[in-house]
Amino acid sequence: MEYSQEKVRLWTKDFILLMLITMLAMTAITTQMGTLPLFVSELGGSSAVSGGVVGILGISALFVRFPIGFLLDKYGRRILLITGLFILLIDFTLLNFLQTLLSLFLLRLVQGVGNSIQATASATMTADLIPKEMLARGLGYFSIAQSVPSAIGPLIGLTVVENYGFDALFRIALILTALAFFLSLFVSESLTVTAKKKNELDVGLLKKPEVVIPSIIMFLIFLAQSGVVAFIAQFAIERHISGAGYYFTVMSIVTVLVRLCFPVLLEKINQQFLIMGSISFVTIAFALVAFSNGLVELLLSAILYGIGYANLMPIMNTIVLQSVSEQQRGKATAIFLLSLDVAYGGGAMIWGVVATFVGFSIMYL
Repeated sequence: MEYSQEKVRLWTKDFILLMLITMLAMTAITTQMGTLPLFVSELGGSSAVSGGVVGILGISALFVRFPIGFLLDKYGRRILLITGLFILLIDFTLLNFLQTLLSLFLLRLVQGVGNSIQATASATMTADLIPKEMLARGLGYFSIAQSVPSAIGPLIGLTVVENYGFDALFRIALILTALAFFLSLFVSESLTVTAKKKNELDVGLLKKPEVVIPSIIMFLIFLAQSGVVAFIAQFAIERHISGAGYYFTVMSIVTVLVRLCFPVLLEKINQQFLIMGSISFVTIAFALVAFSNGLVELLLSAILYGIGYANLMPIMNTIVLQSVSEQQRGKATAIFLLSLDVAYGGGAMIWGVVATFVGFSIMYL
C-alpha cells in the first residue's frame, strides 16, 4: 500500500524521543525484577516477602492507571509524562540511601505510581503521533521500546549485582531515569495535547469487547511470564543451571527481530491465525521452563516466548485503540496497560507464595 508523503512520516523527532524515554525508564524498572528477590533474601526476607516487594509495583498501578487515563484525556499528555518521570527520579534517588525491607516496599509502591503515569502518558502520546493508517506498524515499532527492557533489564540487573553489588544496580537505575527525565523536556507540547473537552469517566469502555478481550489475553500471558522474570534466577540455582540470564538476552533478540518483521507478517498472515499461533508458542514456552534441566531448554523457551509475545502485544494494542475515539485513547491505553501492571505485580506476589508451597516446576505449569 502506498501512503502520501504527508502521512508516511512515522519516525518524527517526538516518536523517537518517546521510544528512547520508554526504553530508559522501563529498563531502570526491570533491572530490579530478577534482582530484588535476591536483595530481599540478603536483608532476611522470605520468598513470599520477595514476591510482595516485586509485586507491589503492579498493585499500586491498579489504583492509579485509570484515573491517569482520565487526566491524560482531560489535560493533555506532556505534563503527566514529566511528572511521572520526576517521581521515578526522586524514588530511585532515595533507593540509593534507604535500604531496609520497609523502605524497599514503600519505594516500590511509589515506583508503581511514577511508572504508571509515565508509561500511560508515553504510550498515549505515541498513539497520537502515529498516522491512523499506520497504527499497527507504528505500535509494532514502539512496542520494541516497551518489550526490550523486560528482556534486557533483568539480565543487566543480574550481571551488575553479580559483579558490582546492589549499590551499583541502584545507581544505574538512577542514571537511566535521569536521562529519561531530561529527554522528556524536549518532547513537543503541540503534538502531545488533545482536545480539553469536559470528559466523563468512560466506564463504558469496560463493556467494549474490543477493549476488554485483548486486555484479558495479555493479562493472562503477563501473569504467567511474571513468574519467569521474578524467579528465573532462583529456579536456575535450584536446578544447577548456569547462564540463566541468557534467557533474557535471547528473548530480547528474538522479540526485536520479529517486531522488525511484524508489518510484513501482518500483511502476509491472517490476523486471527497469527494470534492463535502466537498464543500456542507462548504456552509451549512455559511448559519448557517447567521441565528445564539445562540451559538449552531455557533458551528454546525464550525463543518461543519471544516469537509469540512480539506479535501479540502490538496486535492487541491496535485492536484496543482502533475501537475508541481520539478523546478516549488515554483511558483505553490505561485499561490495556493496567492489565499488564496487575499481571506483573499480582503475579510476582502469587507465584512467590505458590513457589514456597509447591516449588518452581509446579508453579510454571
